[in-house]
Amino acid sequence: MEAFNLNGLIAYSPESPAKHIFYESPRLKAQVMGLEPGQRIPPCSMDHDVVFLVIDGEGEIIVDGQSVSVRPTSWVFVTKENRTRSIEARTKMAILATQVR
Repeated sequence: MEAFNLNGLIAYSPESPAKHIFYESPRLKAQVMGLEPGQRIPPCSMDHDVVFLVIDGEGEIIVDGQSVSVRPTSWVFVTKENRTRSIEARTKMAILATQVR
């Protein structure tokens, strides 16, 4: 078993979103992302399903052009079949992203 204190892993940068991969195995990749207000993670595609859990803050998760407002405890599942996904922060925001391989 491995346990992580996510609050101790989250960082922020005024220049760009801060990403920290803290766990990786053949079946799973987990990272925390810290975004300042107005920052965004541009549209990208992935070869794996991903789960986003908002730890703190508010923003939007956009999947194939469809936007959903998120806030703490919001859970969003995005399948690998979706073409693009992106994140935009309205407030200072922390997100756990877990790729399932």
